[in-house]
Amino acid sequence: MSAPAAEDAALRIGRFSLAVWLVGLLILGGTLAFAAPRLLPHLFSADWNQDSAAHSAAEPAAEAGPGSAPVSGGEGASGDNGDGGAAGGGGAAGSAGSPGAASEGETPVKSDGAGSYSGSRDATIDYQRRADYDGPFEVVVTSGVDVSVAVDDPDNPKWPVHFLYNSADRNEPATALLAPARDEFTLTIDAEGDWQLEVRPVPYAELEGGTVSGYGPALVRYEGEEVLAEFTYKGESNIAVYTWQESRRNLVVNKIGSSSTRFSWQPYPVTYFLVDTTDGQWSFRVGR
Repeated sequence: MSAPAAEDAALRIGRFSLAVWLVGLLILGGTLAFAAPRLLPHLFSADWNQDSAAHSAAEPAAEAGPGSAPVSGGEGASGDNGDGGAAGGGGAAGSAGSPGAASEGETPVKSDGAGSYSGSRDATIDYQRRADYDGPFEVVVTSGVDVSVAVDDPDNPKWPVHFLYNSADRNEPATALLAPARDEFTLTIDAEGDWQLEVRPVPYAELEGGTVSGYGPALVRYEGEEVLAEFTYKGESNIAVYTWQESRRNLVVNKIGSSSTRFSWQPYPVTYFLVDTTDGQWSFRVGR
């Protein structure tokens, strides 16, 4: 065989070998593509399961949500509630209060005595006036956390619920005046932790016969149809007078020193006049 013929034969053999090698690679690749999805889970499943179990064991338990915190007093707590109705439920005036079942998202309330309540986080208190008292109240709340207290106001369609106060991290008790004409009202507490609340009767003077007089700060109750009054003050201090209906107040007198002022108010079954001054003689005369 001549040299050119030998070189041509060798070249053909090399090309054929390369083609065979490439075909073999294609067959091997197809086999792996088919078998790998079935083999890999079996090869690594044992190690994967062990790692998952170890990971789950290492994770801490989920923290309890806000609603799982224990409530001061717990369920079933009760006490003398002669000053008001049941906390979280109904109750007759002068009878023992019962916390009752709390609504969803609220916590049970403990009644520690006449008009005294305690609880944790959100709650409601249904209060009923005692039979021998028809005056106003002060609502006093004590808490070291953010807390707000609102009262229902059914005669005010624009604002059917009114905040008595909205406090933050108070170091001292917060007090608000509540002057309802009705015998029942509902307090709604929104707090981030434990709180104590009291509903206390407030001393007041009765405006009878159209006139009343006094000295210094005072709260005057008027029940009648008149909506006009004259207020007279003799002294040197600042003097302010507010009309108060339920939890709504309106400034009607704001003077310094002796003065006489006529003012009016919206008709309501019971209206209170809050006299805010440090000293001095004052008087009210209702009517034209």
